[in-house]
This record gives sequence, structure tokens and C-alpha cells, in this order.
Amino acid sequence: MVFYGTNASRLKDGRLNNITCPNCENQTTMTYSVFGKYAYIYWIPIFPIGKQNILECDSCKKTFKLKELPRQIQSKFELEKHTGVPIKHFAGLGIIAIAIGFIMYSSSQNKANNLKYINAPEIGDVYSINGSQKGYYSTMRIKDVTNDSIYLISNDYEVDKKSGIDKIDVDKNYTTEEYSISKQEIIGLYTDETIFEIDRD
Repeated sequence: MVFYGTNASRLKDGRLNNITCPNCENQTTMTYSVFGKYAYIYWIPIFPIGKQNILECDSCKKTFKLKELPRQIQSKFELEKHTGVPIKHFAGLGIIAIAIGFIMYSSSQNKANNLKYINAPEIGDVYSINGSQKGYYSTMRIKDVTNDSIYLISNDYEVDKKSGIDKIDVDKNYTTEEYSISKQEIIGLYTDETIFEIDRD
């Protein structure tokens, strides 16, 4: 279950002097509080969604939203120096930006590693490949490497999700006879995305 919604935090308190309260009609002061509203997911602020200003008459203790008060009081309130939006209300956006940056970096690093591994194959490398049918995936493992050729063993099983490849990449699933392929051919399989991932311990 995803917990999300809106909340508010108190940003500033202050007081307006020489105010005529529209409720009790006394010449008095009003205490105000400025609240910053924000949207959250799992109680982490994601982005601000505005402010709410609450004022209370110090005589009759009636509370008002700023928009409920006469224009004269609104103008006096707006002349006060108010606080801006706190950085913490953007915390979720910061976390999301960091996560996206990390994913992009990991992806580019993974591609760089794959390119390195396909051009310099080693015994034990495991190639994740598109299976015999569309939407199915399997693996091949390097058994031996010579100057021009690579000797592979195919996995006996296929899975219908890429995330399931790790479950079938176990020694007992490589029972077929090894076969050879040239290094140029293996690069071609990577180029046409038959091989889409290379795992090296």
C-alpha cells in the first residue's frame, strides 16, 4: 500500500497591530501563523503546494483564513516579511533526482562493462540471451576461450521474465555439449541484442 497525501508545517508566526477585528469589532492585535503545504509519499515531502495563512484575534480568539478578512487587513499582512518555501519541502524531488542519476550512471557503467566483456571474453562469463521464442530468455556460459573461438554451453531452461534469469543460472542446468563460435560472431550477437547482458564473477 502506498501512503500519500498532503500535510503542512508551520513556517512562521507573527503579529499584526492596530487591527479592527471583523468579529468583535475591537481595535486589537491579531496573531498569525504561516503554514507551508506539501504533498508527500510515505511521509517524505515531495513538492510544495502553496501556503495557508491563519490569523487569530487576540481579543475574541476567533480564527480566520486570510482570504476571509477585509482587504485592509490583507494588505497589512502582505506588507509583512514572510518566509519562503523551505528546502525540506523539496526533499522527495531531491531523492528522486538522486535515484534517477544513480540509475543512469549504473546503466552507463553496465553498458561499458558489457562492451569490455564482449571484446575480451573469459572462462565463466555468462551471457543472458533472448530465448528460442519471443518473450523467453536463457543463458550461455563460456567453457573455454582460444585465440579465435569461444566454447559455450547453453542453459537447458528458459524463463519468461528477465528477472528470472538468475534462478536458472546454476551449474546443474548446463548439461548440453559445448559448441564453438568465433569471437566475431559473439560480438555480432551482442550487436544485434541477442545477447543483452554479460555477467562476470
